[in-house]
Amino acid sequence: MRTRILVTVALGLLWAPSLASAQNAPTRAQVRQMLSGVEETPSVQDWQRIGDGALPILIALSQDADEPPYVRLRAVGATAAFPRPAVRTFLLGVARVEDQPDLWIREAVFALARAFGRDAAQEVAGFLDHEEASVRESAALALARIGGGVAREAARARLRVEPDRVVRQALQRALASD
Repeated sequence: MRTRILVTVALGLLWAPSLASAQNAPTRAQVRQMLSGVEETPSVQDWQRIGDGALPILIALSQDADEPPYVRLRAVGATAAFPRPAVRTFLLGVARVEDQPDLWIREAVFALARAFGRDAAQEVAGFLDHEEASVRESAALALARIGGGVAREAARARLRVEPDRVVRQALQRALASD
């Protein structure tokens, strides 16, 4: 239920600006085709080139249970090309859904880091306390990518108590960042 509310709010915030340029907006089929590539996935520049009209479609595709999981997961990650407050809300909503699969949380955490960089360091650092090691690892890797004082401080604090060897290695990468 919480996810549906977040998605509704995010879609509402996103649709308003894109309605003005509806005639140039990509179709759902075009966006889905971009997400379905086998050899390569679209870059940030590819998404920005097709414009803001892709964003509500990406969010809708990510929530469509009839879509293949890889399309839905790629849609979550692709929202990082549009660093807007509504995208931050959407990605945090995806990452915080109760019983969300680890893979989805990881993708949302990485997307937060790509979209917002150091401005998302505190939010990404919050996932260092997740019960699943794979999520903690993704948060540590995202912090390594972000760099900066907040990232290093969070990594240093978690390293003191982290029991998992792989997560500890990722935390060390975050400590060595920039």
